[in-house]
Amino acid sequence: MGSDSNAGYPRNRIPRIPERISDRGVYLVVIIIVVVILGALISRSVMIVPAGHRGVLLTFGKVSPVNLDEGMHIIAPWQTIVNMPVMIQKAEVTESTASNDLQEIMTKLAVHYKVREDSAWQVYQTMRTDYLHLLVEPVIMEELKATTADWTAEKLITERPMVVIQLQETLDRRLQPYGIDVMTVNFIDFQFSKEFWDAIERKVVATQDALTEKNKVEIARYQQRQAIITAEGQYNVTVIQANADAQKKVIAAEAEARRIKIEANATSEAIRLITSRMTPEYAQYLYLTQWNGILPSTLLGNIQDIGLIIDTTP
Repeated sequence: MGSDSNAGYPRNRIPRIPERISDRGVYLVVIIIVVVILGALISRSVMIVPAGHRGVLLTFGKVSPVNLDEGMHIIAPWQTIVNMPVMIQKAEVTESTASNDLQEIMTKLAVHYKVREDSAWQVYQTMRTDYLHLLVEPVIMEELKATTADWTAEKLITERPMVVIQLQETLDRRLQPYGIDVMTVNFIDFQFSKEFWDAIERKVVATQDALTEKNKVEIARYQQRQAIITAEGQYNVTVIQANADAQKKVIAAEAEARRIKIEANATSEAIRLITSRMTPEYAQYLYLTQWNGILPSTLLGNIQDIGLIIDTTP
């Protein structure tokens, strides 16, 4: 029979592992366990706050009054960080409201809001991360009803920007004490009853008819004014023409009177000059220059007065 390599060992016994090899394996396992534990602790101690958030630090579940900025933070193993969004968010509500004139309105409203960076830990402490359903939406619904009740249905349409301003100011005033700012308010839709739209249509038609009649009246008044203006213009032209003719006649009469006066004055002056220079000889000369050569058949007066002895017998 051949030799057996296990000769000298009992067949039912396992060879014993050397002592130094067994101790080395235990050390290796312990090191791995320690490394894993340290890695877990380190991974829990390094926290990242993403962009658009603030970190709320919890120590054994208690909120610390700090707001951690974006980026990496080292915390103790017994601490944790909750990321609170501080970017702009949108709350959209659809609510049945009533106007001041008791018109039922189905209103769809969008509100943009944000948690203030310096109030993240207070918001988390009071409402955790459920502030939208716990606070924002109920306040929006309440103030929406209160605001629409201040306006008539017609003014909600025609003065919509003023309604938006009022609602935004009210919401901002209500939410600011809780660390939430309202950025914008937008009415997405107004749904009125069919009766309201029918009444609006009737009013528009009546207004248009009234404007048409008013325009007709204004046109008639304008035409009347134009006729009056034309008549006044013609009258003024006639008066001016008559005045001009009268003035011409007055001027002509005055000119004729001045001409006559001038001629009379000239004749008078000529007579005066002739009279002042008249002598018997010059008078006889004038008489002779104007005599036609015919002797009168009868002479009156003294023949000596003319200085001539003339026989008048035929």
